[in-house]
Amino acid sequence: MTEILPDIPRFVTALAEWLSCVLYISLLPKRPGRFLLGVLLLAGLGAMLGLHQLAGTWPQPFWVLGMLAAFATMFTLIALTTRIGLRDSGYVAARAFVLAELLASLEWQLRTFYFRTRAEIWSPAASVLWLSTYAVGLGIALLLERRHFSRERPPDIGPRTLAVAGSIAAITFALSNLSFVTKQTPFSGTLPTEVFYIRTLVDLCGYIALYAQHEQLRKQRADVELAALSYVVAAQHQQYLQSKNAIDTANRTWHDLKHHVAAIRAELDPARRTAYLDDLEACVTAHSATYETGNPVLDTILTAKAQYCLASQITFTCMADGAALGRIHPMDLATILGNALDNAIENVQLLADPQQRVVRVTISRVGTFVAMQFDNYFDGTLHYEGDQLRTRKTDAGRHGLGLKSIRHTAKKYGGEVMVTNADNWFKLTVLLPGTATGPATSPAAPSPTDCE
Repeated sequence: MTEILPDIPRFVTALAEWLSCVLYISLLPKRPGRFLLGVLLLAGLGAMLGLHQLAGTWPQPFWVLGMLAAFATMFTLIALTTRIGLRDSGYVAARAFVLAELLASLEWQLRTFYFRTRAEIWSPAASVLWLSTYAVGLGIALLLERRHFSRERPPDIGPRTLAVAGSIAAITFALSNLSFVTKQTPFSGTLPTEVFYIRTLVDLCGYIALYAQHEQLRKQRADVELAALSYVVAAQHQQYLQSKNAIDTANRTWHDLKHHVAAIRAELDPARRTAYLDDLEACVTAHSATYETGNPVLDTILTAKAQYCLASQITFTCMADGAALGRIHPMDLATILGNALDNAIENVQLLADPQQRVVRVTISRVGTFVAMQFDNYFDGTLHYEGDQLRTRKTDAGRHGLGLKSIRHTAKKYGGEVMVTNADNWFKLTVLLPGTATGPATSPAAPSPTDCE
């Protein structure tokens, strides 16, 4: 077949494989050091060019072995230049390999169509065609793949997904090159132009199949995360309702205090009177954390959390302007406050020293924004997995859902969530624009309530 139309030159295939690797590497979390990255990329280009030139001297039966070696080189380059695991590297290498086959086949099919046989590879017209085909192909692939990969976290591919992607890549390669091995199959082409057309079309179908596979994987992950977030939001709303009931109970207790006081006054035994007073003081202390910030949802959540902290020997302080939160939906406000306070309380409960169990909350207007800041003391070092904090919870199935839920809710309002730590203080800041009920300098705005 190659006697009628020339096959793709080895260096063209090597260049397509290297460029495909570079495209995917640019979309993945890379290892630190630009100089080292540049050295590895250049070394990978040299290795691919050298390997393909060497494989071109091998007998025809070793052709498949040469392609396996090329795939192994792509896998090694991706694994060395990125911060992803071997399984993820194999998955990305399979996608890069199919993309490279498609680019090389498409460019060479266009070249043989316009220049017929034995065209000068480095002629000006052929060079323009080569550059244009690779630039357009890689540009389209970059636009498509940007939604599939993140520079902050690895793809986290499972064994089944890797096996399916590897099978698609292997079948695509086998069918696209079958006609160059033998014509004696139902899937082989007989005419030279037909062979080139089949190779390009099969490579395109293989790339589409891999893209569709990742789209399905992406949708499944989004559905799982959305279900988890919905679960957290519903739980927070239920917690809000329970907290409101608790406050109603506390209000009834306050109403009954006058009757208790009357009973104490009527008691003549000093010892029993002292015991009654101690019981009354304990009751009052348990329900003393009641706040009026100007926002009933905020009042309810702060009261419930403060009472819990009081019973758990946690110092809870807050400075809050509830009127600034008027435009936030109650469920969204419950989601942000509930998750942020739960995370802070859970962390300080791990501290052995009661003096270090401190949670601070500040809610205030900052210009046209509303800032909600949650601080808690912690001992040790924060550990990250990508851009997510590593959980300390034993229930790893709900790892990071609290912070994810806060980010998801803040994003609905065009807000930002920032996490910082310094001097053993963990700080979570939620900044929401345009949620205040009036201008930040409005004289009618109520002053923040000191909840300390």
